[in-house]
Amino acid sequence: MSDQSSNPSVSNPSGSNHWLDNPATPKRLWTVFAVILGVLVVAEFFVTHSHGGLIGTTGFHAVYGLAVGLISIAIAKGWKFVMKRKDTYYDE
Repeated sequence: MSDQSSNPSVSNPSGSNHWLDNPATPKRLWTVFAVILGVLVVAEFFVTHSHGGLIGTTGFHAVYGLAVGLISIAIAKGWKFVMKRKDTYYDE
């Protein structure tokens, strides 16, 4: 599978670029997602929670999601060392 954006000699048949090919798109997406997260955390101040304890605190779901994401990344990085093979693995 070839990446058309890394090879300038390959042109898009339709002649237009996809919106994901634009170099400014990642920054825009991060900005949009950060604004959405901020709005949701602020909106949580105006919502009454029927749950008690830790799950009912403001911002719990945002912190929980961040923690689960970071733990998933840590597990994936650790798993990389378990699954890693020598460069000559398939040559033997």
